[in-house]
Amino acid sequence: MLRAYQMRDADRLATVLTPSLGKLKLTVRGARRLTSKLGGHLDVLNRTHLAIAIGHTFDVVTGAESAESFAGVKADLSRLAEALYLMELADLLLPEAAPHPDAYRLLLGALRALESGRSPAAVARHTELGLLGDAGYMPELRSCVMCRRAIEPEHHRFSPAMGGVVCDACTAPSAALLPLSVDTLKVLRHFAERGVAEAPQVALSGMVSDELESALGASVRYVLEREPHTAGFVERVAHLRRRGA
Repeated sequence: MLRAYQMRDADRLATVLTPSLGKLKLTVRGARRLTSKLGGHLDVLNRTHLAIAIGHTFDVVTGAESAESFAGVKADLSRLAEALYLMELADLLLPEAAPHPDAYRLLLGALRALESGRSPAAVARHTELGLLGDAGYMPELRSCVMCRRAIEPEHHRFSPAMGGVVCDACTAPSAALLPLSVDTLKVLRHFAERGVAEAPQVALSGMVSDELESALGASVRYVLEREPHTAGFVERVAHLRRRGA
């Protein structure tokens, strides 16, 4: 489940991503009552088997059984913050009732990778890039977005607005360009070509991690025309970890 909203009485409106039907909004009647048999199975992040009946405004959940709850992710603040960010990002990028099986597999793989203890930052950046690609916004990483020539090492920058890497030979407003080292570009290309089980095994240095977060975060903001709400939560958690280190 991607997210949930409170409705009148004790009902809940759940946004879920399915492997074949895409993103759906479903009513869960009585989900907030202590006696509800459905509410516990429909926590955010859970992978759940659902029975659904056709409703007037929203379809209605009539049965639910949790298949994976990702307790380890929910118990760790860093992993939880990144997981919630990815759920919100998928919700914002994907239209309703349009199949997105790759996005479903990507999110499920990300949750399983986080549950197994993989680096939250690496999992998040890989999945962030994959969700952008699934929504049609994969950055161009091998040729200049302006002149289309192959990128030469050490002679490139990143433009969120233009959708990828810009070579030094092309003139672009400096305010629209972000630094992108050779190592960061290699990681981005690796993430674009590998599944979530392999990509998060890459060790990210501090500079590479910062550049990835900056480039992909700027791309997300450009596409959405706003910052996801959970991005601030991720930053606060990271700040707390730095203070405690």
